[in-house]
Amino acid sequence: MAKSRFYFGLLVLVFVGIIAWTSYEMNNNEKQEESYRISVIVNNSNSDRWISLRLGLEQAARDCNVNINYVSTGILADVEEETAIINRELENGAEGIIVQMVSSEEGALKFGGAAVPALMLLESDVKPENLYALSGPDNIEIGRAVADAVKKDFGYELEGKKIGILTGNDKMLSIQQRLKGLTESLADTQADIVWQLSCEQTKDGGAKELTDQMEQVDIVAALENDETEKMTDYMLNYTEPAQDEDSGQNIALYGVGCSEKVVYYLDRGLIDTLVVPNEFNLGYQSMQEVVNQLKYHLDRANDSKVDFLVVDQNNLYDKENQKVLFPIVQ
Repeated sequence: MAKSRFYFGLLVLVFVGIIAWTSYEMNNNEKQEESYRISVIVNNSNSDRWISLRLGLEQAARDCNVNINYVSTGILADVEEETAIINRELENGAEGIIVQMVSSEEGALKFGGAAVPALMLLESDVKPENLYALSGPDNIEIGRAVADAVKKDFGYELEGKKIGILTGNDKMLSIQQRLKGLTESLADTQADIVWQLSCEQTKDGGAKELTDQMEQVDIVAALENDETEKMTDYMLNYTEPAQDEDSGQNIALYGVGCSEKVVYYLDRGLIDTLVVPNEFNLGYQSMQEVVNQLKYHLDRANDSKVDFLVVDQNNLYDKENQKVLFPIVQ
């Protein structure tokens, strides 16, 4: 009996030892897991439109042991300026780059003497010899979704309606595609597209300078977040009556965006419909793919698509929509 107890006790000790050794190895491996340095470069980095993207990047960074460097930028003027920033980050030791190219011009992705890292392009369909991976929504479908919301709200009776389009940076292929989807979808409606303005055409003036254009239209379609915000500023401050947040209802606004500001004004009724790219997933998937490329020494990361929501006052508070609009990082 005593001998049986001895062997049983010995067996327990062996199991305890195995568990302790396994736990030590797991903790030790976690400590030794390689940490990666990844730089994130986007146009106008302090814009609220990037909040959801940053939350997704940061969640993935915690999961994948990444040190993120958010590069502080203003409104980037051209490809040359952005390429210089990318090269500087490479020279300073960045192992991976996640970048929103400000232009889709040919040759936009030519780097200097530094080695080209793992790289992910946001919101771009530039595919130079398939060297770099892409992550973003289907921008043609986003444009169509804006048009579909307009047609639905007006009962598909748009004859005589005048439409203005705020495109944003029309040098970007993503914006060109949104514009294509929008205009093609509106082509059979007999609506009159009176004007389309890029961010270059509106950047020097504030919302007040839009007055002449707005007096010509019944409907405005804004194809990216900053342009949607710009339009809400105009509607609040330079239309009659201008005393409260419900002013400006004489213009119907359909926008693309994801900042808290545009969601707030959707809730207030200033925006009729908002198309919202899932930028939390955009950030998370992009970071994860760049890390996989570095970790497993892949030639390039995988392309990834993200979805988008079409939100109005009727479905704004749906549970699934709230998860995308206000992501909570675990």
